[in-house]
Amino acid sequence: MKSESESGQPPGSETGATNLQNVFSAISWTLLVAVMFGGYSLLRLLNSGDGLTDHEEQFFRAGHGHAGVLATLGILYGGALGRTRLSSSRQVAAWLVYLFGVALMSGGLFVHMAVGEAGEVSIGTTITTIGGVVLAVAVLFLAWHLFRARNDRQVDSSDRVHQEGDAR
Repeated sequence: MKSESESGQPPGSETGATNLQNVFSAISWTLLVAVMFGGYSLLRLLNSGDGLTDHEEQFFRAGHGHAGVLATLGILYGGALGRTRLSSSRQVAAWLVYLFGVALMSGGLFVHMAVGEAGEVSIGTTITTIGGVVLAVAVLFLAWHLFRARNDRQVDSSDRVHQEGDAR
């Protein structure tokens, strides 16, 4: 018979928080596929001969690069939320704010590519700036809640194995 962890769950069972972190990760990994498609699209545009202006290429690359890095960091962000004391609904809200910031940051670069002029401010640069502020708030929110949970005991699989061995 399996012993129960401190949370009252059988060892190895999925908790609501773990399921939530898996959902965040699955969505982030899927977004990375979209970013990879964007890289393929850029490559096709560059090789087609139709080409992009230097301005368009610069901001396509910037939007694509930011989307890739921030989507990858979204995997870490979602996992870190699970180590806070936040309720599931607040974790979802925090992750959605982060995702919104990513969309604004990288999307603003694509908007500037389409409607902006080299060396000029546009609605795209404004959107990118707002995205940066949203991301900063989301990251500082996470950092604060990780700090608040710094002394909480985390039960991991090695603790469960050790507890099972002690129970016998």
